[in-house]
Amino acid sequence: MSKGKIMVIDDEKVMCHLLTDLLKDRGYDVEYALSGKEGLAMARQKSFDVVITDIKMPKLTGLQVITKLKNIDPNTRVIIITAFGNMETAQQSLRLGAYDYITKPFDIGKISFIIKRAVASKELSLTNQKLMRQLKQNNILLEKKVKERTKQLTLLYKTGLEISSSLRLEKVLQNIVKKVSILLDLEICSILLWDSEKEELSIKCAQGLSKDVICNTIIRKGEGISGWVLEKKTPLFIKNVESDERFKKRSHEKYYTRSLISVPLSKEKNVIGVININNKKTKKPFTNDDLALLKEIAIEATIAIENATLYKKLQDTHLRTITALTAAIDAKDHYTCHHSEQVTKYATAIANKMKLSLHEIETIKRASQLHDIGKIGIPDYILTKPGKLTSNEWREVKLHPTRAKDILEPLNYLKKVIKLIKQHHERYDGKGYPGGTRAENIELGARIMAIADSFDAMTSERPYRKKFSLEKAIEELEKNKGTQFDPKIVDVFVNLLNEKPDLVTV
Repeated sequence: MSKGKIMVIDDEKVMCHLLTDLLKDRGYDVEYALSGKEGLAMARQKSFDVVITDIKMPKLTGLQVITKLKNIDPNTRVIIITAFGNMETAQQSLRLGAYDYITKPFDIGKISFIIKRAVASKELSLTNQKLMRQLKQNNILLEKKVKERTKQLTLLYKTGLEISSSLRLEKVLQNIVKKVSILLDLEICSILLWDSEKEELSIKCAQGLSKDVICNTIIRKGEGISGWVLEKKTPLFIKNVESDERFKKRSHEKYYTRSLISVPLSKEKNVIGVININNKKTKKPFTNDDLALLKEIAIEATIAIENATLYKKLQDTHLRTITALTAAIDAKDHYTCHHSEQVTKYATAIANKMKLSLHEIETIKRASQLHDIGKIGIPDYILTKPGKLTSNEWREVKLHPTRAKDILEPLNYLKKVIKLIKQHHERYDGKGYPGGTRAENIELGARIMAIADSFDAMTSERPYRKKFSLEKAIEELEKNKGTQFDPKIVDVFVNLLNEKPDLVTV
């Protein structure tokens, strides 16, 4: 194996042969040129580790050769050899880039040592250059990864904020599904939550699945893909659902196709559900980066879901307490017993008939349950008085919507409910109380509650009058359309009563 490639440039053929023979004997691959021009032409064709050149040559001197060789290959080591050397020439050659300077007559041992050192120097230089290129490339890759990771962390931070922007469980789940679907460009995304009492998983929110699938999918622990992930408490990355031997025969989730990632929603050892993503819209397969991103989002999602669940439990506890107080108010007088319950039934029936959103219906339901909570401050003798109320007594009664607002106001999650309760005695013509608000300026839910409240009052016994028949109550609703009541909502309720006469017993 050659120790290195050497080129000798000298206008004396004898010197070229001498150096060529001596260096070949020492294991080098050697070629020679009889002029600087010829040597430069050879350097353009081949790569040499070391070039040994005479200084005094016709046309191109050794010093000129140094400059031109460095332009061809900066890594070539050039050794100047001459019989007419002086200190100035040596310094000039070194400034131009020569590796070393030797005077004739030379010692073969010395020149051999210098060449060996020159070859090693070039190899070291090339190695360093290679390492520097690799380092530069690694720095570029590292910088790219840092930028990508920073972008990802920023994305995760923003995603976490968006996911946690609400404490309503339904909204939290919608935010998670929407955000994940956008980030990963998904066809299908679903969240299944574990019901520890029923011991089953069910889909609570999804994109890309039919309503029938969402409503009817029930999965036990260990069943299908989601049940497997829940039981094993570990993520699952499936490149092709149809061909995966673990699930193609026993999967209960036939709506999933091709590529799928399923990640448990867990905190420590507690698994509360599973998030599944299925197929990119681009048809590209999922990657390990997609899996890593979903795992990190799942951590944020779990916290947000747990917070919303705890908040819901706290809400339910508050509402049970307040509803019990409302029931106690109704129970003070057998004439108003179950009044809030009946108002709730009529109001939610109207809201459903009007095809309002689930959230709007839930708000109307809560407001109806609590609409008379303000009566807690009204003396019993007024509430149960069989005769006509005095002006002062009537003024006291009219304060109950405002009192309800004051009682419920500390509960921030009831803001919309409070608005409906405060307005449920407003009239469509603006002659109601407490604010004299009219027509469309009255909240839709409050307009619905006004009809439900009045209808139950009309169809219930009161100490000062007998209850109305269904026909008489409907007649009163029709008579007060456009004055006391919203005419469109009256029409909806009357049609509903005609369709479902069993809705009320009079």
